[in-house]
Formats: sequence, C-alpha cells, structure tokens
Amino acid sequence: MQNDRDSEEDGGEAPPTRLGLLDSAVRRLETAERTAPRRTAEWLLTDVLGCDRAHLYAHPDRPVAPEAARQFGEMVERREQGEPLQHILGYASFRGLQFRVSPDVMVPRPETEVVVDRALACIQDAARPRVLDVGTGSGCIALALKHERPAANIYACDVSAAALAVARENAEALQLDVQFLEADVLADEIPEAVPGNLDLLVSNPPYIPDDEAESLPSVVREYDPDVSLFAGTDPLRFYRALARWAKALCRPGASVVFEVHAAYADEVADLCRRGGLSEVAVAEDWSGRPRVVWGRAPADENS
Repeated sequence: MQNDRDSEEDGGEAPPTRLGLLDSAVRRLETAERTAPRRTAEWLLTDVLGCDRAHLYAHPDRPVAPEAARQFGEMVERREQGEPLQHILGYASFRGLQFRVSPDVMVPRPETEVVVDRALACIQDAARPRVLDVGTGSGCIALALKHERPAANIYACDVSAAALAVARENAEALQLDVQFLEADVLADEIPEAVPGNLDLLVSNPPYIPDDEAESLPSVVREYDPDVSLFAGTDPLRFYRALARWAKALCRPGASVVFEVHAAYADEVADLCRRGGLSEVAVAEDWSGRPRVVWGRAPADENS
C-alpha cells in the first residue's frame, strides 16, 4: 500500500480534465479583467482540441494530453497579457467566413458587416458589377462581397504588401477570385493598374486621428497596424482622396460606400456632397452609431 502511494506521488498528478482546464482559464482571465472570459476560454480550448463547444461539454471529465494542456496554457497566458483572441487563434470570423489574420492586418470588426450590407444593396440590380475595395487589409470586405455575389468582378488594393499577402492567402483558402493590387490612395496620381468604370467603390480607410491613440483600447492600439488605424492630424484626408478616386473611376450612377469614424460621419457626408455625389446618406451600425456613409455618382456628366 505504501509503495502504491509513493508510486502515485512519484508519477506526478493525473492529467487535467477538460473542465478543470476550462475553469482554471476562466479564473485567470477574470483576474486579468479580460472580456467574456468563459467564452474566450471555450474558443481556445476547442481550437486546441479540434472539437466544438457541444463536444467539449459532453465530455467534461475527459483527460487532456500534456502537450495540448501546455499549448492551451500558453494561449491563455497570451490573452492574459492582452493579445487579441483572433491573433492567438490566427483567424477571425466575418459574415460566416473564416479569415486568417496577423499583425499585418486589422482584425475584421463586426460593425464592418454593415458596410458589406450597404454595398450589396447598392449593386443588387447590377448583373456583373465591377467593384473596387480600397484599403482591403485582410480582404474581408472584398471576399465577403465575392462570396455573396459570385458573378461580380471584385478588385481590391492596399498600400501594404504584407497585408495583400494575407488577403491573397484568404482568397486562396476561401477559393474566391478577387484581383489584388498594391496601390496608395494618397498618391498624387491614380496608378494605371487600378480599374475604372466601377459600379461600386467601397472602403474602410484609416480614420482615427493621431491624438486619439491613447484613448483606444490597448487590444486595438498595441496590436492592429498603425497604417490601418490612423489618419494623421486630418481625419478626413483619406476621404478626400477617395472622393477623387470615385470621380475618376466610377461610371455614372455608380455607388460609393465608406466606413467612417462616428464623430466625423456628417463631415464625410458633406465632403461627398461637395465632391458631386448625390443621394448621400448616413447609416448607423448595430449599436446605433453613425458609421457608414454612401452616395451615388451623378447619373450623367451634365447632372
């Protein structure tokens, strides 16, 4: 009996169970004051184990292999330190699609789905619309549009070659045909490779003034790339450039759809009107903030 007890002690503790790991992680994340600690722990553990949430709770006492437990512990620690859940997992969900993310791209936000909704409404009557997504990042807007409008000709550009590499990986993984190109919307001249005769110009550009950086949540400020967030001292400068692109690249009657900073929605709308767009309107996101501005190019050159 004594030898059995000594052997048990020398052999170490029994492997942790699923529920034991989950409860421990929840306590750690609660102590670190991370949002949705239980849901976060569930996401991480199901990712490590390769199962869904229902299977996780159907077998709560199943032991977890040491390597899987170690991997889970490292992921929980990264979240404790503030790293975004999507960076830890390596992917984010957007409109039912899974997108690879990295520090080179901004994590797709749920509110950006409202931009896609508006964009789809704008091209609903076009059989094969030509669409350009400016500042595509992970490619989430362009690829979501292609997924929901397979016949559309979708183009997407970004100033960051690293972001475009991520977007192309996502297009390949999702088996969606979107043409990506490197282009800077702030350049003096519109690159020749950028397509024209567009039915829709859509963009979620950088719109946060530099002086708001310290007010951002650390999960945004420290992990999303600056090039995708900050507009410098002028929060409208990208919209001025986009209005110039719209005038040069959109066919008569085409639409523009922009995600905007809630505090500057009216100013962006006024800028669009002064740029010659008609039917300019502002839409709210799901939390009631004004976050989308859209309008139409004149129906003909004399309008």
